[in-house]
Amino acid sequence: MIDKIIFTVTPIFSIPPRGAAAVETWMYQVAQTTRIPNRIVCIKNEGYTDYSQVNENCSIHRIGFSRIYKRIFQKWTRLDPLPYSQRILNVAKDFSVTDKSVIAVHNSMKLYRQIRQRAPQANVVIHMHNAFEPKGLEKNVKMIVPSMFLKNYYHSYLPEADIAIVPNGINLEIYQSDYEPISRLDLNISPEDKVIFYAGRIVPDKGVLLLLQAFERLIESHPDFKLVVVGDHMEVSKSDKGAYQREVREIAERLTDHCIMLGSIPPEKMHRYYPLGDLVVIPSQFQEPFCMVAIEAMGAGKPVLVSTRGGMVEFVKNKDTGYHLREPMTAETIAEDIECVLHDSELSTIAKRGQQYVFDHYSWTSVTQRFEDVIHHWFD
Repeated sequence: MIDKIIFTVTPIFSIPPRGAAAVETWMYQVAQTTRIPNRIVCIKNEGYTDYSQVNENCSIHRIGFSRIYKRIFQKWTRLDPLPYSQRILNVAKDFSVTDKSVIAVHNSMKLYRQIRQRAPQANVVIHMHNAFEPKGLEKNVKMIVPSMFLKNYYHSYLPEADIAIVPNGINLEIYQSDYEPISRLDLNISPEDKVIFYAGRIVPDKGVLLLLQAFERLIESHPDFKLVVVGDHMEVSKSDKGAYQREVREIAERLTDHCIMLGSIPPEKMHRYYPLGDLVVIPSQFQEPFCMVAIEAMGAGKPVLVSTRGGMVEFVKNKDTGYHLREPMTAETIAEDIECVLHDSELSTIAKRGQQYVFDHYSWTSVTQRFEDVIHHWFD
């Protein structure tokens, strides 16, 4: 019988995350829901404490590196005497990890390999939330993924791997309660306006620039349309030094009061923003493994129009629980698809069906139970 779990992740965001961070959100929700005693081990960002007790089964340990340490050992010499992976294992040691305990490494093959090397006898699983070419993983690695798309992807590289599907989830208590949504009037949106809603990172993979270009076409014949964008539009990507974000801001400025850029919203507050939209559009340009925004929007009772690239089509069934964007995807086709969906007489029925589908399949309680079933199957 599994006695303990260590949840850990690459050192980018502290937990609970303050912004969009699907991996860290999954860990935080499942760790506090599971009945198995556990510790979350993550990096310590500014403003976080070293330790937090979440409930009687779950605690969070945050690993901090001083500026001098990072400068000398991680940047200059590259000779890190006490690396992140070893500090995770030190926390695990203090937690009395046994041969019945499990270490769950999230979305980092490098970290998984380092922990495997330092603790070869430990029960370690890797939970991949994205499609990366597998490197240095055992042929029979135990892996968790959120979708059949991702399972098929990794099986194409590792046919002998033991891969189980455990999806993402939403907090049903929030979505089914009487909460106060953000007021349209506060954002200068009239009740008669049609609102297109986007939430996600402002990066090429997510397709927000293409959506803005489509929206420019739409308002030529639909002056009552508004576009609401949630995401850090001031982010500076390393790949192009922020050029993509600048182009997004330039189009948003041209659209004046037709486009409302809200910036980054904390994950625990997003449920208050989805009701603003008449339609939530997710124009992903890459193979989207799952997409939290899709199930959150559906859980809020909003119709979704999504890319068919990747795993969203597994729960967004065209004209059943949502709608699909056509391929090849262009600004023109996105504009046409938005118009078509908003004129669909079945729009509200499909939105309700999508909401019920999410309620039936993606509560955190259900997700946690599936996670527990998988690891008990592997290690009991």
